[in-house]
This record gives sequence, structure tokens and C-alpha cells, in this order.
Amino acid sequence: MRAAAVLLACALLPMQAWAAEGSIGRWTTALYAPPSPRAVAPRALPAEAACIDAILEAEREAGVADHMLLAMGFTEAGRRTPDKLFTVWPWTVNTEGQSHYFPTRDDAIAFVRAAQARGTRSIDVGCLQVNLKWHPDAFPDLETAFEPRANARYAARFLGELRRAHGTLDDAVARYHSAQSERGAAYRQRVVGNMRWTAHAIDYLRTLAAGPRAATAAAGAPVWGKAELGRLSFLSSLYAGGPARPLLPAGAP
Repeated sequence: MRAAAVLLACALLPMQAWAAEGSIGRWTTALYAPPSPRAVAPRALPAEAACIDAILEAEREAGVADHMLLAMGFTEAGRRTPDKLFTVWPWTVNTEGQSHYFPTRDDAIAFVRAAQARGTRSIDVGCLQVNLKWHPDAFPDLETAFEPRANARYAARFLGELRRAHGTLDDAVARYHSAQSERGAAYRQRVVGNMRWTAHAIDYLRTLAAGPRAATAAAGAPVWGKAELGRLSFLSSLYAGGPARPLLPAGAP
């Protein structure tokens, strides 16, 4: 995320329209109130599920149709894990145009602090890659910046600000990445491609976001059962072999 500027609420045109025209969609006028925070604490989820669940929640709160924010997540921090699951990875950091994927939040935070100590200021973090230089007041600390729901909610609010400042959702999505027209337009087209993929794979993504069924845990974190992980890997491979694949960032494994 590279730009600046109070809320997201959109109802996109049918997929045939934006796919044909390369357009993101349009906005409703009914959902400009800030999303209310959840009263309950978020569920503990494996890293593979955390961003997907958080982005789906942010979309419901903000009234986003056709999973546009989810498509942006894949464009910003998508990866294929060693278990062959396509997902949005919460412990992603981008510096100098290169995405880095870490096994834990602590590892990601340590990398960011080391980069800042070297003088690097433009650093993108988390599910929607919020830039710490251009959004210094977005989060109270790095721990919150990497919290998937906080990251996704802030991204939704920021995109809404861009929409209101620049008039169209197409411009807002482009400027989320860059104020430079060519770079922004290229990013918007990648998001449109990922909207096609998320529409195709939404059942798999919702299954992933639901997290493990069993109450198994390792070091206090929920883990997938062998059968669940096998089913998810199978579903992911089905959609990877379909007519479209997610368009992932440079350097994504």
C-alpha cells in the first residue's frame, strides 16, 4: 500500500461486467458508517486461515461485495504454503519491492525492527500490506499491525477514504498501491484477475477460514488434523488447476 487518505462500502457489478470492462465496480451509498468492533475476541486460527477469516469479516462489516478485499489480500500477501494451500499470509513483510514470508509473527516483527534500525522506513506489513511510512498512526504497535483483523479493518477504512477522495472504486484500488498511474493501473488489473479466482475458489476459501474442526493444539495454537489438511490441499489443487490461478506477489513461494 503506497498512498494516503474514511470508509469502505461497496456493491460490485456482476462479475461479467467487470471482467469484460476491466472495471472493479461501484459503491452503494448506504454503508458509510464505521464498522463496529466485535464484542467477542477473535478465534485462534492457524496462520493459513487467519487472514482469510479476518478479510471475510472486514468485508461483511464494510459491505464489500464479490470479495474484492479478499482479492486484494492475495495480490498483496498471497502465497502457496509448503502444504500446497493458496492463502493470504499474515506474517508477510515487503521492503524495497520484495515480499518476505515468515513462519511466525515474532519473526516478522524482528525483521521489521531490524529494517527500521537500518533506516528503512517504507515497509508493508500484514494481510493487506499496510505501509508503516505512509500510515504511521494506523496501529499503536507492530504487534497490532500484524493482527489480521486490525490490519484488514484498517485497509478497508483506507480504501473507503480513497474512494471518497478520488470518486471511483477503480481509482481507489489503483491508488491503494500507488499514486503513479501506470503502477496503479497494473495493480488494479491484478486485483481484477484475483477477483475472478476468488469467485471460482470461494468454497475452498470459506472452508479454510473456518479453521480446524478438532480442538487439537500445538504450543497453544490450533492445528489441522491430517485428514482436514489433506482435504484442503486437494481443494486448493483443484482450483489451482482450474481456468485461473491467484496472481501472487513477486517472491511468493
